[in-house]
Amino acid sequence: MNIPTLGVHLIIHNEAALLPQCLESLAGAADEIIIVDTGSTDNSAAIAESYGAKVYPMQWSHDFSAARNTGLSYAQTDWVLILDADEILKTPLGNIAGMLRNTEAMAFTVNIENWLGSAPEERLTHSAIRLFRNGKGYRFHGIIHEGVDASVIGKHGASVIRSSGIEIIHLGYLPGIMAQKDKVRRNEQLLRRALAEEPENVFYSYNLAVTCCQSGQLEEAAELLSHTISRAPLQVSYRPSMIRDLCKIQLSLNNMKAVDALLARELQRYGDYSDLHFIQGQSWESQGLPERAFQSYQRAAAGSEDRVGSRSASSEKYVSEKGMDSFRPLHRMGEISLKLGHAEEAARWFHRALQHHSLYAPALQGIASAFQRLDVPDQRIAALLIQLAGTEQAAGRSAVIRALEAVCAYEAIAELPAAGFPLERETLPAIISAWVITGRLHEARNALLEAYPLLKEAAGMGDEMRRLWMIAAVCRWKQEDPLQAEAFKFTDAPEPLLSALLLIGERLTHRRHKSASPMPSDNSDHSMVVTELIRQAVELRSYGLAAEVAEVMPGHRSDLAEALYEAGQLEAAGELLIALATEKQARGKVSFYLAEMLFDKGHYEEAALWFRQMLAEASGDEPARIGLSLCYLHLARQELAGAEASFPEIYTHGPLQEDITDVNQAIAVLNRTAWHTQWSFYQTTRKGAAS
Repeated sequence: MNIPTLGVHLIIHNEAALLPQCLESLAGAADEIIIVDTGSTDNSAAIAESYGAKVYPMQWSHDFSAARNTGLSYAQTDWVLILDADEILKTPLGNIAGMLRNTEAMAFTVNIENWLGSAPEERLTHSAIRLFRNGKGYRFHGIIHEGVDASVIGKHGASVIRSSGIEIIHLGYLPGIMAQKDKVRRNEQLLRRALAEEPENVFYSYNLAVTCCQSGQLEEAAELLSHTISRAPLQVSYRPSMIRDLCKIQLSLNNMKAVDALLARELQRYGDYSDLHFIQGQSWESQGLPERAFQSYQRAAAGSEDRVGSRSASSEKYVSEKGMDSFRPLHRMGEISLKLGHAEEAARWFHRALQHHSLYAPALQGIASAFQRLDVPDQRIAALLIQLAGTEQAAGRSAVIRALEAVCAYEAIAELPAAGFPLERETLPAIISAWVITGRLHEARNALLEAYPLLKEAAGMGDEMRRLWMIAAVCRWKQEDPLQAEAFKFTDAPEPLLSALLLIGERLTHRRHKSASPMPSDNSDHSMVVTELIRQAVELRSYGLAAEVAEVMPGHRSDLAEALYEAGQLEAAGELLIALATEKQARGKVSFYLAEMLFDKGHYEEAALWFRQMLAEASGDEPARIGLSLCYLHLARQELAGAEASFPEIYTHGPLQEDITDVNQAIAVLNRTAWHTQWSFYQTTRKGAAS
């Protein structure tokens, strides 16, 4: 029996950073590796040759198909597998070669998992023809997002294409790589040039829309997709993806009617596309229709119970975000159940979501919140989370702590065993915060001192390290501990933290010793740090220190008011919000929170004034728009109720009563939207005392 040979083809241009892991994934099992180098100035070619690849230089002509076809001209193997330098082959080449021994197929699709971020759920999957027979005259087409599909189908029809199950990881959409290679700008330039030459090419138009979306040009992306969908033949493989992308863009633009109209038509064609059902659920939720949303999420997750740990047919057939057919809709079903007051049912849905993805943070936080509402002690909730997420890996330990922190279960975090939860970079801020909040200041101080070398050497100032500097500042100024002040030198902090923390410290010293304060600084970098510090102090329940910082740093009382309000400290926040309004300093979120407080007390006319001010500053603010609508509806209901009271008792039915019913229904629907600030169960039932 003849054993078919298999070659792997790549295009490279300055790929020294990613190329080794790509070629390592081939495990030396390729019969031939052909690489077309379009002008690398680093050592990419030398790396490729060290793996036994044949490297063919080529002048870049701004045409990816030209480069691919150049590689095909050198191919000597029976089959060709196409890879990119930023991809990793998960399926062993030996398995692929075995699959090719007894097949009549001319080409195979592979499953590509695009990594969009570091979290396991930040994945987008799609399939594409990447494996095909050599020597059949197949050619790539398209100067960008090139494909061999048209060539294969043109010669033999679609029946010669099979699904292979081959899996490839694509890293090129990770934000760091996208920025480093400036892919969005490059792609947009190529696509606009291609469309100038072929203005009716729907594939180029679709991909330009995707690129516009990536660069934040949402309105142009929506216009392009709408136009392209109307012209694209129903049978093109990427049509469902265009529907999905347009719906997601319209969602982000708050065009719910456009989403519903599009899905009402397209779900009849793609009823097995989980992503579309999920998007429909999101639209219903945003419109205050949780029961309808629940049904849409159920359709998205249909059959998920029978395929824990495996992919659905939908995720293999369509472009799909990971979990759209399982843990994502199951989590939303839990949230809806929780919102409707069905905590026990919510816990079951969250648990089902976690069976598909045990570290899915929203579901872990959801199940913790559900059990809090069922009066389960936080320590027992912590034990359940440990059982679900595990603690053998750092990711599991981090997931447990983050879920407990999200529901303000600080006592449970503080009591986690040190043996199972060592101090780690990702969890250090949360554990120290829990010790501070629960009064374990000695442990917090020691942990901060232990972490100090890490703070000094931290490169890039990630979120955890920046937060840790803030926690250290709060602890230092709250306790006025000379030992900690000596050990924790702000002079070791990176800019802009350094100058801001030194300035705040100087101002606090002046205030506490009742000496003259220096003139305010207008440095915007200082302003950002001050805002962060105030919020961190409120989070640590050091309300007195937060107020001190706001006092010595002029212009930051609004930050204090917002932080207090968001932490559920409504009495203290209310006094400050009213003071800011009296002084005509209420803007942005201050206006919105003031309107919310007035609304909650039933002062609808006054609340409407502040919602209108918010909308005057930010006309597209959806929560403010809904809040204002509710104010008008409540005022209308009051007027209607007064009119109804003036009628004789004989008139119990009629247009007036119908209007009252309609207004009540509209209020009920809008109240179910996520317009109002939400506080955790802890913040609404177990508020801590100010210090």
